[in-house]
Amino acid sequence: MPRLVALLLCLLVLPAAAGAQPFANSRFETLDGVKVHVRHWPAAGDAPGCPVLLVHGLGGSTFSFRTLAPALAAAGHPVWAIDLPAYGYSAREPFPGTAGEALAPWLAAQAPGTAWCLLGHSMGTRVVGELVRSGQVAVEHAVYVAGNPILSERELKSRERYRSPRIRRWLASLVESRYLDEDRFGKLLAKAYGRDPTAEEVQGYLSPLKTPGTALAIMTGYSAEFPVNPRGEELDHVPSLILWGENDAWVKPEVADRLQAALPSAQRVTIAGAGHSPMETHPDQTRAAVLARFRDAPAVAATAR
Repeated sequence: MPRLVALLLCLLVLPAAAGAQPFANSRFETLDGVKVHVRHWPAAGDAPGCPVLLVHGLGGSTFSFRTLAPALAAAGHPVWAIDLPAYGYSAREPFPGTAGEALAPWLAAQAPGTAWCLLGHSMGTRVVGELVRSGQVAVEHAVYVAGNPILSERELKSRERYRSPRIRRWLASLVESRYLDEDRFGKLLAKAYGRDPTAEEVQGYLSPLKTPGTALAIMTGYSAEFPVNPRGEELDHVPSLILWGENDAWVKPEVADRLQAALPSAQRVTIAGAGHSPMETHPDQTRAAVLARFRDAPAVAATAR
């Protein structure tokens, strides 16, 4: 239990609830009856590459992709990033079904007849894995950053505790009472990053974290309906990249080893010196690795600085 609480707290990036226009490229969509915050970066150039969907991790939001998204768009890819329900500026309620079920028809409407390039970070890899497995939307490439879409038996069992409303309320109260000051949150973010965060990064995460009810909404969403746990052969038919930080203190490299064993055809890139969020702390190396996958070019060196 302590490790799960710490992981939640470290990654608890909770922007304010829906209502305002958070960013210049923000808009709100209703997906499966739930109001969702979406950001879109149009592709540069006249011959756009595959459309890209970016899915954040536990506690994350579109803020997690503030550097990667515009870089991919500048390289010719139209990019969309979303705040999953209970996160960012989306509604504080879960989808009635799974995220993949809500997203698939929406993706098809954004780029009709076009195969997508999907990137998920940490928990977001589960959404990418669900979309690949379901076949409801065409997927050209998949990128799994610091997360394994195939849960172990231990991980599956650990989710059961969140079905208790009492435990969810206790954890939410713990987060709200102890971890909403700059010093404590900065230390947690530092562990995720593998370096000290800047004041801007701390404020970018912490200021909206104080939205009342967010922590409980995340707990509730975490206990909601979850997609079928995929098998490796259900994912390995899509060209994939496994991208990890060398010094990830939250999702250890052995989790990447397990994913590589399940997806033997996947490319793998380890970013030297990076922690759990390489797209934030090592943006150039992350961008190069992702674009190499999207362009079907040879992967960058297995260890990149």
